[in-house]
Amino acid sequence: MQLRSRRVRIAVVLALAIFAAFLAWRTSQPSARKPACVPGRHEEKDASGKVVKITHTTCTPSTL
Repeated sequence: MQLRSRRVRIAVVLALAIFAAFLAWRTSQPSARKPACVPGRHEEKDASGKVVKITHTTCTPSTL
């Protein structure tokens, strides 16, 4: 009976170790996704402070 309980204990510990390794591997992946789209307006100014370019950003529902 002691041999069986030892095998079960080893199997549980091994399963937990495999799960922890998988979880660490999945969470350590670098984020390959693009940053979330932020709707708004961006003004580019020259050295004197005049607005040179205005850029409007609109987001589609799939990019939010």
